[in-house]
Amino acid sequence: MLQTIQKIGPVLDLFSTERPDWGVTEVAEAIGVPRSSAHALLSSLVETGLLQCRARGRYRLGWRIVELNETLRGTVDVRAVAYPVLARLAELHGETVHLAVLEHARVLYVDKLPGNRQLTVAGVRVGAQLEPHCSAVGKVLLAHRSPDEVRRLLAVAPLRRLTAATITSPAALTDELAKVRAAGIAFDEGEAVAEVSCVAAPIRDELGEVIASISLTVPASRFNACRNEYRRAIKAAGLEVSQRLAGGVLPRLTVLRDDPAAGPRPGVTPLERAGLRAVSTA
Repeated sequence: MLQTIQKIGPVLDLFSTERPDWGVTEVAEAIGVPRSSAHALLSSLVETGLLQCRARGRYRLGWRIVELNETLRGTVDVRAVAYPVLARLAELHGETVHLAVLEHARVLYVDKLPGNRQLTVAGVRVGAQLEPHCSAVGKVLLAHRSPDEVRRLLAVAPLRRLTAATITSPAALTDELAKVRAAGIAFDEGEAVAEVSCVAAPIRDELGEVIASISLTVPASRFNACRNEYRRAIKAAGLEVSQRLAGGVLPRLTVLRDDPAAGPRPGVTPLERAGLRAVSTA
């Protein structure tokens, strides 16, 4: 029974938008089991509704997946709690915003709001997965895992190079993660997609554990000019979602446009130092 359960995940992982249907022989070869075992697995998944058997013995994901997805959306607080913050961030800056978690050594994008500028980054689709070493959200999520867990995650496969800027050395990535922990944010400077930059911050639960990451994705040509503004905004957004998850109620926030010529102001609150000001909604 345990061996059967352990094979269910690899079978479901085969189905993607690029290859939505599979045959028994193909599944057997892909997961390395006899054809009879693959057929038994597929039949069991059809019975539970996770798969459906189509014409000519081809299998696709079943509608039970949709039901489970809706259940997940209703029970996972972080997506619902984060949504208003993501929406405001996208509206204020006009840039694409992502929400991601770490799932099976990969970044899983669970929400996305596109920017509204004339030239924006399309970003990845909701449900897409990516290796964590090449993205800002991935670095944030890795940086707050234990060293032993990071080593295990990095041992799954070599660090794949996506662009000339991608970090492919485990030692260099370890150094980068230390900087992320110290700064409280992470950057992706064209490491996943050339000419695209990102900045990300952690989202913590009520126990202080990092459970998700939020990011702004911006064309590199526009990123550097607003780098500090984006950095402050994403840190404050991550803090606000974290406080909402912990049960705290925050006032509505708006972005402060800094005057570069002005020095620090006395009596500035931590949120204001992060680039946000509380605005009364009364």
